[in-house]
Amino acid sequence: MPPRSRSQQTAPADTDDVRERILAAAERCIDRHGIRKTTMDDIASELGLSRPNVYRYFADRDDLLIELITRHARALCNRAHKSISRRNSLTDQIVETVLHTADHARRDHLTRHILEPDGTSLGRRLITSGTSEMLRAELWDPYLDAAVANDELPRGLPRSDIHLWLGNVTKIVMRGLDDGDGDLKRYRSILRRFAAPAFSKAQVGV
Repeated sequence: MPPRSRSQQTAPADTDDVRERILAAAERCIDRHGIRKTTMDDIASELGLSRPNVYRYFADRDDLLIELITRHARALCNRAHKSISRRNSLTDQIVETVLHTADHARRDHLTRHILEPDGTSLGRRLITSGTSEMLRAELWDPYLDAAVANDELPRGLPRSDIHLWLGNVTKIVMRGLDDGDGDLKRYRSILRRFAAPAFSKAQVGV
């Protein structure tokens, strides 16, 4: 087999570089215009490319935005895991992760879409593509897996149900913080009284 030409050898790296530039340009446009008003024309113009060139790397606007949202959500997930890793009990991990995620996601207009997808095509795609569920699993499963291994949770509980419930609890806290209904201290107390008991061994075994 003949050796690949230099252009063939560098094509994947070039592709990755262009994708990164497009994503960075999209972030700048979203900062200026907001996520709903940012168009592929805006992003192409920001880069000095034609719109068809942007479509060579992303199937459509939603495809591009889902990539950005996923990156932001994973960065938040990693920060949460680092922050919460010192917590030993499952209930502490649940409470503090809900608070951390709600407080930080509400400040990031991209990550917020994972918790609160709207009725747009983007919101629907986040759900139907499985992206929302995948990211919830990445956030919660390290704690849940450890709890099962430590006999804090019974095996066989439907993970998707746990993910969905915790996601909805986090959404409630996020909205409450937005509206000024309570601060982190108050929501920590509420979660310890009403959410944490759902993960006590006696309860989940019922």
